[in-house]
Amino acid sequence: MATVRLHFLGPPRLERDGRIVDPNTRKATALLAYLALSGERPSRDWLAAFLWPDYDESRAKAALRRTLSALKTAVGPDILYSTREAISLPPERVWCDVTEFRRLLAGSAAGGGWETAVNTLYRDDFLSGFSLRDSLPFDDWQVMTA
Repeated sequence: MATVRLHFLGPPRLERDGRIVDPNTRKATALLAYLALSGERPSRDWLAAFLWPDYDESRAKAALRRTLSALKTAVGPDILYSTREAISLPPERVWCDVTEFRRLLAGSAAGGGWETAVNTLYRDDFLSGFSLRDSLPFDDWQVMTA
């Protein structure tokens, strides 16, 4: 079973089995970040409108299909759970620095969590230097998540 590590504190970096992978599109990286951190299992319709707000519905869905294909090629087909209706990431197959950072901070009252979080995980601000020029909804989500 493949393991995927998502580094979003700083410029995004994706690793599969210890090797850096490139999903080939910014939208694929954005999709992965959203799925990893939203805690949701969004519908394909919603994701298409979220990432391609200026496209008509059929064009946005086609773009989502292409993006999913690129993402599956980069991280592996077993990492994404997708049906005709919804898409999600199985949390047991994906490690994310933001999730781990939050977990350590939540446990910092017990001692050491804050220092460990900052010293080992924090590289820079959330998705530093990353944006989608044509998706204001994603950019808004990114700012609110930071």
